[in-house]
Amino acid sequence: MVLIKLMLNGKHHEERLPLKLARHRKIELEGLGATVYWSERIFI
Repeated sequence: MVLIKLMLNGKHHEERLPLKLARHRKIELEGLGATVYWSERIFI
């Protein structure tokens, strides 16, 4: 799992995703104008 913290439209958001989806999602969020300020692998 990966925890991604980001800011989009002035609001902070947090997403937890499987590793296989996280890279794609990070690129997608940046394409929407989000600032990804934290991304780390987490263990559940």
